[in-house]
Amino acid sequence: MSREKPSKSQRIQEYLSANPQARNRDCVAALKEFGVTAADVSNAKSQLKKKFTRRRAGGVAVVAATLAADPNSNIDASAISLSEIDAAIEYVQNVGDIKRAQQLLLIIQQIRDL
Repeated sequence: MSREKPSKSQRIQEYLSANPQARNRDCVAALKEFGVTAADVSNAKSQLKKKFTRRRAGGVAVVAATLAADPNSNIDASAISLSEIDAAIEYVQNVGDIKRAQQLLLIIQQIRDL
């Protein structure tokens, strides 16, 4: 059984994780023996950035979709004020975390529906 050699991208990612402050030319110089070019390093860096920013953007879309999809809500999502956001942050901090806050809000909603 032969092991596959790591791809250029994997080598670049490993080098960048070990040397986060490295510039493209430093990475190219270190990985020259594997045929890595400046374009390879640039592409790998952009893929890493996309990988990390994609996660955050997904959460925002879910919240917006939840607000828009709730037919019982008579509050316009765009009309939320800064003071309401501050109050929500304070509430979440008081109860501990967002999951706990959601559980409590669900209980309150169930009580109101009785």
